[in-house]
Amino acid sequence: MRHLCHAHLCKDEVPPRMLMCAKHWFSLRKPLRDAVWREYKNGQENSKTPTARYMAVQQLAVAEVAFRPNDEAAARVAAPYLLNAERWRQRAIDKGQGDPLEGLLKALTPKQRSFEWSG
Repeated sequence: MRHLCHAHLCKDEVPPRMLMCAKHWFSLRKPLRDAVWREYKNGQENSKTPTARYMAVQQLAVAEVAFRPNDEAAARVAAPYLLNAERWRQRAIDKGQGDPLEGLLKALTPKQRSFEWSG
């Protein structure tokens, strides 16, 4: 089965344990790349059971690749991923696993967390 880069609309094939193709991976800030590897659990691509912590950093990474300053269309693409990252973040915190996005993203306000994307 083919495994594609998780960057929005990227069709590059990557090994199953890789999140993104090299182009998109190296466009991420190093602290975010480090967080993805820190939260990755060996074999999760086979078991299909990533942790809430991993999903939070994974969704943040996809959002960061999609976002471009002063580009409303890119912001519309990035926003759902960012909101998903916040939801996974909260799930990890609620489970007592700590904040996987600490130092990577400011916390959203309750009003921002309740926002439903309609774009």
